[in-house]
Amino acid sequence: MASCFIIKGKVLHNYRLWNDLCEKNNAKLNVVSKFCLSNPSVIRVLRSVPDYPCHAIADSNMENFSRLEKEDAAHLVKCVIKTRLSDIKCIPSLPPEYRPDRLYVSDRAMLAAIADLPKPLRPQVVLIAETGDMKDGFLPAEILEIVAFWKELDIIGISVNFSCLSGILPDITTIQNLAQLAQTVRKTRCLKSPFLSIGGTVVYDIAVSGGLKGLVQEIRVGEGIFFGYNSSGGSALPGFETKTIAFEGEVLEVSDKDFSLQKGHEAGFTATGGHGGVSDEKFETGVRRRAVLDFGVLAASASDLTPVDTGVVPVGQTFDFTVVDVTDCKKDFHTGESIRFFTDYASASFCMMNRFIPCTFIEEDSCYER
Repeated sequence: MASCFIIKGKVLHNYRLWNDLCEKNNAKLNVVSKFCLSNPSVIRVLRSVPDYPCHAIADSNMENFSRLEKEDAAHLVKCVIKTRLSDIKCIPSLPPEYRPDRLYVSDRAMLAAIADLPKPLRPQVVLIAETGDMKDGFLPAEILEIVAFWKELDIIGISVNFSCLSGILPDITTIQNLAQLAQTVRKTRCLKSPFLSIGGTVVYDIAVSGGLKGLVQEIRVGEGIFFGYNSSGGSALPGFETKTIAFEGEVLEVSDKDFSLQKGHEAGFTATGGHGGVSDEKFETGVRRRAVLDFGVLAASASDLTPVDTGVVPVGQTFDFTVVDVTDCKKDFHTGESIRFFTDYASASFCMMNRFIPCTFIEEDSCYER
């Protein structure tokens, strides 16, 4: 059966490097756990790191907090970074340990809904600032108005997302302006310290130089921890592990396919709506050895998977099946065996959301066994 594997040592290596960076910048690390749905096993491993026990997680779906072990949930700062009005309204129905501690908010209607909650149930509020990404966020002038008006809310600071929708990259001038805004919020609300939260991996270069020190109090990171990659920069992070999560599909069939059988037949669209064919015609001529695997695009897109065995070549997918060419593999695959791949953020996210795909931790050496 198709399965997902997290290579523990590699993820923890990345996790420690990010904690070191945060420490260098006098900031705390908030682990963005949305890709794995705040998987309780993942969070438990991060919380058990002696030198850097995980203290805060950020998820786009509040209901994922209910998956956590009660002890972990009670000791974590649970942050909702994609807050819905419906989330706020259902907070009173949640068990205390699974209620969010902090909401990242970008709309006044949500502020009103939080104010309508009984005071003991109101989470802390972080106001999202719009700095050019054109996704979610208030303009700085709006933030100042909100802070002055909503006195009954526990507004602790501001947040910003870089390079999410528009690809706008962070720069030190923007961060300095945000830090000044956070200081104004602190003074207006008579807070002990300012709070500026920045996401995500895209701030790596500035963090390495120590340029966030004194400006930023929280750095939210997901991709950089779990994949060692900066998609905004299109490159791996230096010194980080990238082959961190593996995925495998069970072989349903292995056989020789004679492409002469296709001669004389008209070709239409495939089951997924595309055209048939692969980029290299040699994989669709003559007789080729093919393996059919037990997952399709609903579990993981082949374009987001890298075979561990370099002789394996993905040649096509339906919603339920993946076909790979194994003609040039050193190993002779058989039905019932598995073929393993390394994943990226997108493919791992699909796997985590699929209830038919189990996810477990493995040691580094065992990821090359198949």
